[in-house]
Amino acid sequence: MERQGRPYRIRGAGATQHFERIREAGGNSVRLWTADYAGPLLDEAHRNGLTVMLGLWLAPEGKAMDYNDRTAVQTQLQRIRGEVLRFRKHPALLMWCIGNELDLGKVNPKMYSAMNEVAVMIHKLDPNHPVTTPLAVIATSIPLLQRRAPAIDVLSVNKYGGLNKLPEQLRIIGWKGPYIVTEYGTKGYWESDSTKWAVPLELNSAQKAAFIAKRYRHTMVEDSAHCLGSYVFFWGTKFEKTPTWFSLFSEDGEKTLAVDTLQYLWQGKKPANFAPSIIHMTLAGKRDVNFPHLRTNTEYPATAVARDPESQALTAEWELWPELPPTANADEPVEPLTGYISQPSTHGATLRTPLRPGAYRLLLWIHDGHGGVATANIPFYCEGGKSGQAAGVPAEAQLR
Repeated sequence: MERQGRPYRIRGAGATQHFERIREAGGNSVRLWTADYAGPLLDEAHRNGLTVMLGLWLAPEGKAMDYNDRTAVQTQLQRIRGEVLRFRKHPALLMWCIGNELDLGKVNPKMYSAMNEVAVMIHKLDPNHPVTTPLAVIATSIPLLQRRAPAIDVLSVNKYGGLNKLPEQLRIIGWKGPYIVTEYGTKGYWESDSTKWAVPLELNSAQKAAFIAKRYRHTMVEDSAHCLGSYVFFWGTKFEKTPTWFSLFSEDGEKTLAVDTLQYLWQGKKPANFAPSIIHMTLAGKRDVNFPHLRTNTEYPATAVARDPESQALTAEWELWPELPPTANADEPVEPLTGYISQPSTHGATLRTPLRPGAYRLLLWIHDGHGGVATANIPFYCEGGKSGQAAGVPAEAQLR
């Protein structure tokens, strides 16, 4: 891919904030999922020397859209036409991105035909910027895309845990053209190991950084003859399953180790200050892989071991979060519970479990005071029983 006559490889992030920090880390592009509020975000990207993959939202097949309904399809096409006319000459624009993972859930082949209509329309209005669409289920979706949407210029794929297998999968499917990884990051909650009560186990921030680095090198670096670049998810703070799962920053703008790792991958330069790491965390003497079952209204010890590369003084925040109900959307936010944690420090805390039985998470934030943060959490399940912790009786004795 070339931009302004020069080779251009995407070092990008899905983001709506911290654009200057993408530039400082060596990144060069931003992905936006829709054209909503795109004007100021495109301007901000341009001020920071970043390009933008601009999303044009297509409704997935389902309750909100029937791709057999030509009137609805044409209405959607005209709405997108207006967005293209509005932003096609913006200097930050890199390419157009039609929809996102439209191949998940119910798939109507006519949806791909509608996608092709959008691409054809874009090419007529704006021949200067390519068109792509992110897929998730590539084995079945790529053949449909090739047959029904030949006007799509570049294949895009959202891939998390399986990113290291993507180049081989594309070759097996028969895709020989270029591709972009439009989302990647830590292992997704849908593909992670789970507790016995069916909630996913989250990697800590140091494990996430290592997970991202390994897959980035295997796919984006080693397959650079086909991969045109990528967008990490998510350059900011986003609640999805937990407040930390995909968030590369805290709400206060503190960076995790994954940001430092990306800076090294993007420009081969280590930051002056690395974010800290949580090496070890337990609850009632158990790690998350041991599936802690605890009694309600009972005190249990939590422990932690954290490390800072610069040996800076660290501070800790411990939080208790209710687990999302099984029927809730992953991005339906919940709030932390207060009044259940005492004696918090970087080495540990005391948790008094809630009165209500159910699934919870104990979350730990470690701050280095210089803009870096580490995160880890342990899911646990509370069961009813005798209330209170008898003096001198270890909490472990009340475990199942």
